[in-house]
Amino acid sequence: MRRHNNHCCELMSKFVNDPKIGINYIPKYRRYSIDLIYLSSTQGIYNCPFCGQKLPFGLTDKYFETLKVEYQIENPHYDENRKKIPEEFKSDKWWKKRGF
Repeated sequence: MRRHNNHCCELMSKFVNDPKIGINYIPKYRRYSIDLIYLSSTQGIYNCPFCGQKLPFGLTDKYFETLKVEYQIENPHYDENRKKIPEEFKSDKWWKKRGF
C-alpha cells in the first residue's frame, strides 16, 4: 500500500494534521490515538480507521526503557531529569536510529 506523508493512507495523513479532528500521532512514541472528549483522555488505535491497515506498534514503553537503560533516566517527567534527555528523544530520531 502506498504511504502518504509517513502515514498509511491519504485520509490518515489529512486527519492527523487537522487540529479539528481528534486523531493524533506522536512521532517520538510512534503512537496513534483518538481523543475521547467525554473522558478527557485518548485511546490508542492499532488499525487505520480509513484504510484498515495495521498501524506500526507504538514505542512508548520502549522510549522509557531506552532512557532508563542507556541514560539512567528513571522518570523523564521530573524537571531535573527532563533537562538530561538527549535531543534525539524529543522526536522520532531515537527509534529510527535504533531500527525499531
